[in-house]
Amino acid sequence: MGLMSMTGFGSGKATLRRRSYRVDVKSVNHKNLAVRLSLPAELARAEHAAKELIRQRLVRGAIDVTVRVEVAGSEPPEVKVDRAAAIELMRALQDLATHCGTGSPTLELVLRYGNVIEVVDREIPAEEAESMLLAGLGEALDGLLEMRAAEGDALGADLNARLDTLDALLAEVEQAAPAVLAALEEKLQQRVKQAEAKLGVEIDAGRIAAELVVFSDRSDVTEEVVRARTHITRFREALTADGDGERGKRLDFLSQELLREFNTMGSKCRDVEIAGQVIEAKVELEKIREQAQNIA
Repeated sequence: MGLMSMTGFGSGKATLRRRSYRVDVKSVNHKNLAVRLSLPAELARAEHAAKELIRQRLVRGAIDVTVRVEVAGSEPPEVKVDRAAAIELMRALQDLATHCGTGSPTLELVLRYGNVIEVVDREIPAEEAESMLLAGLGEALDGLLEMRAAEGDALGADLNARLDTLDALLAEVEQAAPAVLAALEEKLQQRVKQAEAKLGVEIDAGRIAAELVVFSDRSDVTEEVVRARTHITRFREALTADGDGERGKRLDFLSQELLREFNTMGSKCRDVEIAGQVIEAKVELEKIREQAQNIA
């Protein structure tokens, strides 16, 4: 699977018992998978199955699912007749009419006072509701994943371009560092000579050489450049690796490690040119981190 963004939208349609439904699925950034559904009452029992389908197809993101009725067709209602109650009521009314010497009771009288007929909406079987919802939801998820993949391709292209910029900045730092280090050593030696002249003493050459070695080690950025290049290589590998739900988190971690290496370069080489390159790299890394946080 290629690079996937966490941002996307998809919609699907389904029909159940003369009713047409629209299923909309929207996703945004989230460190884990969070699902929220808004369903009509007649589909509420299918919520668990819908969440399970989403978990099977998505790994990260805040997912909002909204199901709306678009065409509210209806079936004829179900009529329930309590025949036993109607017969008993008719018999009682007949006895009363005979006792009172009046005419026989009519069915209209039974219906008016007997409450023997109930008209109810037909209940939708849970299996039908679930099947319909999953069909519409599956179509919506297809559209969502298609959009996520397209945005993922754009994210990958942008991130690779920014990594190219970081590679170029590392090359500039690597090229400038020796001259910067040599200039700093020369400046340090000049200060030693000035101190010797001012104090009228000669400082031990071996000690000066040892201090210069220590100073050189503290100012050398070779290790940071090598580690930064390794992080960039791993970043590129993660962009093309199979998605496992942890890719976005891994890229976020690598961007933080890269930032640390560039910060160390800036603190070691107190040079205007390298400081400018470090600032430019930090700007790129901030954009990289923002993009990485949108990767599933």
